[in-house]
Amino acid sequence: MPGSDPRNMARNAGGQATATAQRHQGTIKKVGRVGVAAEGVVYLLIGWLALQIALGTAGTSADSTGALRQVAQSSIGPVLLVLLAVGFAALALWQVLEVAFGHDTKQRVKAAFKGIVAVTLGISCVQLLTGSGGSAGQQQQTWTQRLLEAPGGQILVVLVGLAVAAVGIATAVRGLKHKFEEKVEGSLSPGVRALGVAGYVARGVAFTVLGGLVVLAATGDVAKSRGLDAAFHEIASQPFGKIMLIVVALGIAAFGAFQIVTAPRRRKA
Repeated sequence: MPGSDPRNMARNAGGQATATAQRHQGTIKKVGRVGVAAEGVVYLLIGWLALQIALGTAGTSADSTGALRQVAQSSIGPVLLVLLAVGFAALALWQVLEVAFGHDTKQRVKAAFKGIVAVTLGISCVQLLTGSGGSAGQQQQTWTQRLLEAPGGQILVVLVGLAVAAVGIATAVRGLKHKFEEKVEGSLSPGVRALGVAGYVARGVAFTVLGGLVVLAATGDVAKSRGLDAAFHEIASQPFGKIMLIVVALGIAAFGAFQIVTAPRRRKA
């Protein structure tokens, strides 16, 4: 329109886009909950693979790639991988909106991290469908090696490891304090609450060990940074390690069950 201020037009267009995104945020959240359930399936399988390490019968890496590979080997593997990929894409989109329109800075940071994890899992699904890509542990080992070769690489790797360990400790504390209940609409039954406590504590232990291994990788032993699979093997190698790993594996499976059971009522991923 002649005489219109371009800046006002840009602001109006931006406002309309924001309003449209917010109107659809509820729908996207509902679809994103499918991604929460999909994440639960992955953790259930990771728990099962960790249990196999404890029993000495592991046949594949106990990480997200190993879990998805178990899905791919089923009779309807490709169909399930497609469904999981769609769920992870929806979960990632939900987190993008949380980052864009959230008011709590801490929550926006968490949403950004969660979105990256969802994208990574979705990519893993696509790679398995197309027969490309390596395991999550191999990819992490490669990135650790590249980071070590960068200027100040050892310090960077130590900082990353400490950050992962801090996330692990915070996750365990969140479980012990029942902070996970904030993510669910309504109250939780005692059984579901117990799943949450066991799941968050076990997941926290696994990530704390993983962070410690990343710190050790700064000495040049990048094989230490093979992801959750390396963390599970490290736990198993300790005195009474197999018993400890069985407990952790059951806890990881409990986290997966918690994600699946609470997915329909999630207000946060």
